[in-house]
Amino acid sequence: MKTRSNERLCAQAQKGDENARSLLLEKNYGFICQTAAELYRSMNLGESDLGIEMDDLTQEGSIGLLDAISHFDSSKGIKFLTYAAPSIKNAMTDLVRSAFAQYEQRMTDKKNGPGLQKVRLDEILPDDERMLRIEAIANSAAKSPEQIYIDRETMQEVYEGLGKLSEREQVYLLYRYGFTDDTEHTLIGTAIHFSLRESRAKKLEEEAMDNLWLELPWWF
Repeated sequence: MKTRSNERLCAQAQKGDENARSLLLEKNYGFICQTAAELYRSMNLGESDLGIEMDDLTQEGSIGLLDAISHFDSSKGIKFLTYAAPSIKNAMTDLVRSAFAQYEQRMTDKKNGPGLQKVRLDEILPDDERMLRIEAIANSAAKSPEQIYIDRETMQEVYEGLGKLSEREQVYLLYRYGFTDDTEHTLIGTAIHFSLRESRAKKLEEEAMDNLWLELPWWF
């Protein structure tokens, strides 16, 4: 029996075919699980106090896919999964944001910021990998398109600039850009990790990047 494409299954589901709807979900469940796993890891949910499990994310992702069915228009020449992917991820992210909002109600925002442990810049990663992370921060700090290209000498300047930041700013940026665990984290994932409100984490990041900019040479 010939396997029906996502687009054909979607068209049938839009006409009320419940079997096609179920098959569409089953066919793309692997993608939903992969998306959930990536989000779970990038947001460090396994070590958070939000109470979100992988199954919760896959369930929300499944709902996101099913919601995309009624809005999909095959005449626009786009593949169904390409269209549904944002809906899947947004459904998962909405769950995290909802859980995080509830968590914010219960937690106390410490006056002195997150409990950051001292991390030595020269001990966390091998030189080559550390330079890749430095490049990520340098690209974020760049003020114009011309500054996006970062050579090794410039990365060394950023590395030295990081060392002049406060301990709190250093550790925040080191975690945010993956120095400590080889994973670049999202803003909300970083906020969860340090038990900060999302708005507080954003402010801390902006201040850290501004201070880093002040430590860079005038020509950067």
